Amino acid sequence: MKTLINRRGGGALALVLLSLLTIASLVRPGSPLATPPADSVRAINAPELRMHLEFLASKELGGRYTMSPGLQIAARYLASRLASYGFRGASEGGSFMQPINLVVTRPIPDRTTLALRLKGQTTDYSYGDFITSATASGASEGQLVFVGYGISSTAQKHDDYSGLDVKNKIVVIAPGTPKGVDSSRVGEAEEQEGAALKHGAAGVLFLPPSYRAADMRKPDYRERAMNRERVRLAAKPGPQIPNATLTPKIADQVLASLGTTLDQMLVTADAGSALEPRALDNSSARITLALEEKEAVTQNVAGILEGADPKLKNEYVALSAHYDHLKTGLNGEIYPGADDDGSGTAAVLNIARAFSLQRPARSVLVIFHTAEELGLLGSAYNADVAPVVPLAQVVVDLNIDMIGRSKPAGDTDPKNIELSDANTIYLIGADRISRELHGISEQTNTEFEKLRIDYRYNDPNHPALYYFRSDHWNYAKHDIPIIFYFDGVHADYHQPSDTVDKIDFDKMTRVARLVFETGWRIANLDHRLIKG
Repeated sequence: MKTLINRRGGGALALVLLSLLTIASLVRPGSPLATPPADSVRAINAPELRMHLEFLASKELGGRYTMSPGLQIAARYLASRLASYGFRGASEGGSFMQPINLVVTRPIPDRTTLALRLKGQTTDYSYGDFITSATASGASEGQLVFVGYGISSTAQKHDDYSGLDVKNKIVVIAPGTPKGVDSSRVGEAEEQEGAALKHGAAGVLFLPPSYRAADMRKPDYRERAMNRERVRLAAKPGPQIPNATLTPKIADQVLASLGTTLDQMLVTADAGSALEPRALDNSSARITLALEEKEAVTQNVAGILEGADPKLKNEYVALSAHYDHLKTGLNGEIYPGADDDGSGTAAVLNIARAFSLQRPARSVLVIFHTAEELGLLGSAYNADVAPVVPLAQVVVDLNIDMIGRSKPAGDTDPKNIELSDANTIYLIGADRISRELHGISEQTNTEFEKLRIDYRYNDPNHPALYYFRSDHWNYAKHDIPIIFYFDGVHADYHQPSDTVDKIDFDKMTRVARLVFETGWRIANLDHRLIKG
C-alpha cells in the first residue's frame, strides 16, 4: 500500500511539473513577467466591489436598459469614478462618453407574418411563432432550399452554396459551423445573411441554436417576443434581407421535409458534423415584415490611463464590461442585473483604480459597453465604426461578463447545472489568437489566485457559442487577442432575481485580481503578445 501511494504521489508531482513546463513554453523566452504591485492588488477588494455593485444594481437605476434614464445615471457614475482615478476621457473632446446613434424597430404583429407551404399544404403563422432580426420592412417569397450552415467563404475553403441555385428562393440555415472551419471567422447571422444575398436569395429562415431553442420553449416566450424591440447601429445598417428565426415547433414542421427534427439537427450541428444542402420538394415560404421605426441615442463610457513608458504608452491594454441590462418587465418588474453584468462593470471599475495606483508601461483603456444585450452594439460601434483608439494599437481585450455567482454545495437546481463553484471560473478565447496570452494567463493564475480554470466553453463547437456572445467578440474578429471571464448561466440569469444578495464577493475579488494581475503583466511586457 505504501509503495502504491508513493508511486501515485510521484505521478501527481510529474503531472504538475509537466503542466508548469507546458505553460512556461507558451511564454516567450527571455521575457520575465512583471510582479503585480501588492498595493494595487489589495485595492481590489470585496467592500469596494460591493459599493459599486449595490449602486449599479439598485432599484433606482431600474435595470439599466440601454435607452433608459437608469443607464444614463450609471454612465455618469462610471465616468466620474474614472476621472477621480486619473483617467482622461477617451472620446472626442476628451469626453468619457462615446455617443452612439441607434435605430429602434418593433414588428407590427398583425402585419408581420410567415406563410409556409410544406408538401403542398399552406399554413399561416403570426409573430411569436417566429421572430425576426430584420431592421427594415420588406417581403419575400420563394421555394425553400436548405443550405446547411449557410457559410460561403473562399478563405475557409467552404461553400454550402456550391452547386445550388438559390436565386429568388428562401434559404433555410442551421446554426453553428462545421468541423475544419474557423468559427471565429464565420458563422455570424449577419455574415450568413450576406452570403445569402450574394447568392441571390430572397429571404432567410434561421433554425434556432440550442440556447435559443431552450428559451423559445419557455411558457412566456411569445409574450416576451411581442414586446421585444430590435435595435441596430444607425451607422451600420447590415444586410437588408427579410428573415425569420423559427420556434422549435415550426422548425420541426420544416425539417420534416428533410426527414429529421430540430433536436436531431441540433445534435448534428452542435457537433460540427456535415450537413447536406438540398432543395425542399414542393415547399415554399412567404415572409412579410412590417416594422415601426424610431431613433435613439446611447453611449459607451471610455477612459484612458496613460502608460509610463514613452514608447509603449501608445499601445493599450483594454479592459471591458457591459453596463447595460434589460428592460422593465411587462408588469413593472425590474431586472437588476447584479451578476449580468453589474459584476463585470464593478470589477473593471475597481481594476481601473488598481492600475491608477501605479501606472504600467502601456496605457490602459477602460471601456464600458452599452447595448450588449441588444446585440453587442456598443462594442460593434467602437470596433467597427469609430474606435476611440486605433485598433492596431490595442494589444489585448480582457472582457468580464458575469463573475459574481457561485454554485452552492449541494445545489440540485437543474438551472444551476452550468454555474461554476466558488473556486472555479470559465475562461474563453485565451488561446484562439495568442497562445502566449493563454500561457501568461495560466502562469499568473498558478502563481497568485490559484482558481480552477474551466475551459469547456472554449471549444469552438460548443453549442452555447459563448465566444460570440459577449463584447470581446467584436475585438477578436479584428485579430485582437482576448480573454472572456465568465461564471456560467444560472437560475437568475435574465431574471428579476439577479440581485446583489446572491453575489459571492470573495470569488468576485479573486477573479478581478486575476484580471488585474494578467493585465499588469501584459501591460509591462517588453514585446507585443505573439499571435498564433
